[in-house]
Amino acid sequence: MSAAEKMEPRQATDLVVINTTPAAIAFNFEETKAWLESELKQYDVVVTADTLAGSKKLATELNKMAGDIGKRRREAVEKVSGPIRTFEEQAKALEKMCKDGRQRLLDQVKVFEDETRALAKAKLEERRLSEWELHGVEDEFRHTQIEDLIKITALTKTGKLTAGSLNEVQKRVQADKQLQQQTEMRLLQLENQSYKAGLAAPLTRAHIETFLFASDEDYSQSLEAMLQSELQRQKVAEEMSRRKFEEEQRRKEQEAQREPELKQQTEAHSPTEPQTVHEPVTMETEPVQAVPVATVSKHAYGDLSKAHAANIVECSRDEAEGFAVQLSNESWNMPIGVWVPGELVAIAYCGGVFRKTE
Repeated sequence: MSAAEKMEPRQATDLVVINTTPAAIAFNFEETKAWLESELKQYDVVVTADTLAGSKKLATELNKMAGDIGKRRREAVEKVSGPIRTFEEQAKALEKMCKDGRQRLLDQVKVFEDETRALAKAKLEERRLSEWELHGVEDEFRHTQIEDLIKITALTKTGKLTAGSLNEVQKRVQADKQLQQQTEMRLLQLENQSYKAGLAAPLTRAHIETFLFASDEDYSQSLEAMLQSELQRQKVAEEMSRRKFEEEQRRKEQEAQREPELKQQTEAHSPTEPQTVHEPVTMETEPVQAVPVATVSKHAYGDLSKAHAANIVECSRDEAEGFAVQLSNESWNMPIGVWVPGELVAIAYCGGVFRKTE
């Protein structure tokens, strides 16, 4: 048992014994007062020529007497105050000893508490890391805070973490693990939800980062809003692509229709050579080049990600690309590949055809 435990408050207080005796000063106050009153009474009249000298003399004597009384009062008070001052000095010395002892104890208590808290922090951090690794919590999800657990009471007398501290750390790390699992599940489901909503390309984490860790209700609402927004954007892009494709087709058709007319106009306005010799001119006709016929060969078209399941047909490349465009439009604008034996030659998507460059 320490000295502090042995010293009980009652024993320490009872040790100090103080006996007081009221200060006593003998003073013939009443007698002196009666004499002064009788002396002053005879001068309680208007001073005249007859009483002037006596009045001045008495005033001088009274002043001297007042000084003597004041001096003797101070001496008497000083004499009886000596023991009081001694007592005050001694009592203050004891007070100082108590306060100094208290401060030394508090300093030691602070050192002990600081060391204990430092040990508790190290133990808690070690346990937290162990729990993170045990449950496979990745760095991104290691959110467990232990600052509020760093207390003197976090350790047992043998320097080990208490059961309550251990349970709290495990509980918080488990929350980290649950958040990680929830996030992984959301990201795994994101691709399927995107395709189910009708998107040609799935959303990625970057799209939902701002609400990825929200509650289930808020996440579902935000994701639905994001899917609808992306779907609308996709429809706008598809419509623009379709219009662009149609405009390009119309332009090509118009050019094809105008080509014979332009050719005739060109021939009609060509200058003729003047005939100076009236002899029959022999005209040599140039052979007309045959219009190239589209080569028919084996082609395949189908889901770009499932080449093994593609449809195989005997047709020209233009026809195969047309089939691919039609299939893409019918399949929510799914990317459709066009192959020749051993090679991908084009991709149909959103009404357009993207050909492989040589």
